Amino acid sequence: MYTGIDIGYNATKAVTDRRRTTFPSAVGSPDRASFTLNGGNESAIVLLSPSHVLIGEEAVQQSRFLNRREDRRWIDSGEWLALFIAALTGLTSGSPVDVEVVTGLPVSFYSDKEQVQQRLLGEHRVQREGRRGQILRVVNARVIPQPFGSLLAEVLDERGQIQQRDLAQAAVGLIDIGGKTCNLLSVNRLSEIGRETTSVNIGGWNLVRAVRQWLAQHYPGLDDLRDHQLATAIQARTLHYYGEPVKDFPAVVNDLAADLARQILSEASHLWNGGATLDAILVTGGGALLLGEHIRRHWTHARLVSEPVYGNAVGYWKFARRLWGKV
Repeated sequence: MYTGIDIGYNATKAVTDRRRTTFPSAVGSPDRASFTLNGGNESAIVLLSPSHVLIGEEAVQQSRFLNRREDRRWIDSGEWLALFIAALTGLTSGSPVDVEVVTGLPVSFYSDKEQVQQRLLGEHRVQREGRRGQILRVVNARVIPQPFGSLLAEVLDERGQIQQRDLAQAAVGLIDIGGKTCNLLSVNRLSEIGRETTSVNIGGWNLVRAVRQWLAQHYPGLDDLRDHQLATAIQARTLHYYGEPVKDFPAVVNDLAADLARQILSEASHLWNGGATLDAILVTGGGALLLGEHIRRHWTHARLVSEPVYGNAVGYWKFARRLWGKV
């Protein structure tokens, strides 16, 4: 099974030939609703082994104790591995299954690639609630700089062959706006330009924190929402207070998003000498849906990739097909 998995601080995305899955990168205690009419219990991601945890949207809603980390050593944690395993169980219910996976790391953490690769390789014995146990064997694993995935998603076809040769030969800047970090990657003819590549600690969670501060001043109580709940409201630009919509919420989100976009533009402009030498600038990541329009107004040669949320995962999957597939 050729697989691309993008484990972000905000959400986990996974893609294979026939399936896709995405869920919040939240791992919590296995607390459950005792009664529901909407089938939520049936769709919940509950791992019984290797650890008993609730994952994703149900964890955000139900878990008394929720783990969400933003540090570099997150890749060493049981929570990170649980997200990886949960993603695989969202792609297949078979057993045993041989998996060939490509994933990514922020560009500033890319030196950890061998550690991640070794953690993924080998046999994972898992059990998801409502299913029989599974044996998932990761037989091949490759780790690449995160934003490269979105470029490969645009350049490669579903067999992993180059379909956009002009873009493959171009000088391209990628702005990958994640939860905690914004990855700025410069590529020329599909080769990274190291001196024009970096990660900056600016991302979607900065916007969440800014909105939370505003809510604490104007709508007490709403600032107690969990990070993922507030992120969902920001994405939808909709929030209710005592049953009524917060009318000024969309405008506040837009203003704060513009401030965040200006910080990213400042970093990218400095790194890329104003962007004049680039043939194209691609904006990707979950934050692209909020900030992409502000960036596009600044640079006429900037555009959102076709699937900003899934972009990296799709590119990882296509690259897996290119590496190990039989054409």
